[in-house]
Amino acid sequence: MTGKKKLGILLVAIVLGIILCLFVVTKIKDRGGVVVKCTSDFPVNEKLVAYRQDDAAWKNDKIGESKYTMGSSGCIITSIATALSSTSVAMDPGAMNKFLSKNNAFDEAGNLQWGRIDEINGLYADVYSDVSSEIIDNCLAAGHYPIIKIHRKSIFSYHHYVLIIGTENGEYVCMDPLQDHLTRLSDYNDKIYAIRCVYYEK
Repeated sequence: MTGKKKLGILLVAIVLGIILCLFVVTKIKDRGGVVVKCTSDFPVNEKLVAYRQDDAAWKNDKIGESKYTMGSSGCIITSIATALSSTSVAMDPGAMNKFLSKNNAFDEAGNLQWGRIDEINGLYADVYSDVSSEIIDNCLAAGHYPIIKIHRKSIFSYHHYVLIIGTENGEYVCMDPLQDHLTRLSDYNDKIYAIRCVYYEK
């Protein structure tokens, strides 16, 4: 066998190995998700403000006492800010981060402690153990906006949180803190991994 043939076989083996690794990574990344489909109509609240987590005004702000910043890890905080943006306690993501930090809502690694939100006057956080369209629809019917965990359409993507703000043409409409436009749940394969809901009641 010539050197060129050996090199060709080696290159093919490397390519096949990479493809196999990418396939395995994709399968591992997507496991545990639940496909949900919209079955009801809920108009999008036009008063909601769609923020970006990486806005220059707060993208470099640290989350709590952690090393993580709003730009890299502020999707949940930004989603909460949008969910509350049409209420009397509205604040932008930068102010929301400071507010939650002041109320000790983060652990040392910057993870949101959902139970702490319930200790803040007027704010509530519902944490669901299951994932279903019924849970989403119940939140929307109550005038609340579900924060859902999704995976972006990228082999190397990390988990990410977006906010469902209503429905349109039989699809859930989402506010993605890393997009300048509204998205659809179908943009994330209609698959979600967790549901949280933060809302304000007097």
